Amino acid sequence: MATRSENTVTINQPLDKVQQAYANEDYWRYIAANLSPEPGEVAEFNPGSVTLYEVLPLDLLPEAVRSMVSQSLKVKRVVTIEGENYNYTADVKGTPVDFSGEAKLADAGENTTLAYDNEVSVNIPFMGPAIEPKVAEALEELFQKEGDLTATWISENL
Repeated sequence: MATRSENTVTINQPLDKVQQAYANEDYWRYIAANLSPEPGEVAEFNPGSVTLYEVLPLDLLPEAVRSMVSQSLKVKRVVTIEGENYNYTADVKGTPVDFSGEAKLADAGENTTLAYDNEVSVNIPFMGPAIEPKVAEALEELFQKEGDLTATWISENL
């Protein structure tokens, strides 16, 4: 069974600029390079779709997850954006963890909000349901950091 979570991220930039950033391959390279202390990469970019290979170091993970893995997690994240719809799927290589979700982009005057609806699945008998909420909390922090990086990239590039 999966755990669902909701969170909202505010990007301190207007919606049109956020959408311009999402359509720019350089933006995604910046996100991949800076979202985590260990840089990731853009594996594939097409307008409206990007595949990222990201690395999540152990210290970013919930303690319950850290005890089960011995090295940084390699994540393949596929993001698709169509209008105000932001969807993603993520697979954590070599682990029984995956997560996915969607977000709605909304104009909030000088800012943009993303209202995320996430689903986290940890397929470990008996332990999965206890770990899933911790992973969901880590996702909230990760998405907030991505929102902050988005605002920075826009202010420096658009």
